[in-house]
Amino acid sequence: MKNKLFRSIKGGTPLIVVLACSLFGCGGDDPNPTEIEKVTELLTAGSGTWSPPANGGITVDGIDVTEELFPEFSITFSDGTFTTTGNSPVWLRQDSWMFKDNTAKIIVRGQDQREVSITEISENQLRLTLEWPASTTSGGRAGSLKGKHEFLLNK
Repeated sequence: MKNKLFRSIKGGTPLIVVLACSLFGCGGDDPNPTEIEKVTELLTAGSGTWSPPANGGITVDGIDVTEELFPEFSITFSDGTFTTTGNSPVWLRQDSWMFKDNTAKIIVRGQDQREVSITEISENQLRLTLEWPASTTSGGRAGSLKGKHEFLLNK
């Protein structure tokens, strides 16, 4: 009797494996994604394109400079690269990026290694902060690029 039971279990092993895989899954999406995976998904979902709202959204040291310095600005993130459109005195047209660490709160740009903080992110809104050391020579305080740049962007 014991041998018959063992042979029937042994013969059904492939069937048990197939059933277990179909019930519990064999790989696929990780039910516990890392912060890097979560933030990357939010940055790149859909078209991955982010733009300031119509009423402004880009400031330097608290002064809105959206129309003056960043007309028609948008940034599109894909896995490991970004591209920009419109005017952008502090973003390259195309560059690579990576997270500074596993918290996924700071992006490090590839060409200049400048750090960009992600201070807020959701499916529809992104807030980035960038300290910029360079200044323009005209335009007064609002025309100056030196300072804390904040980008409030929407999808």
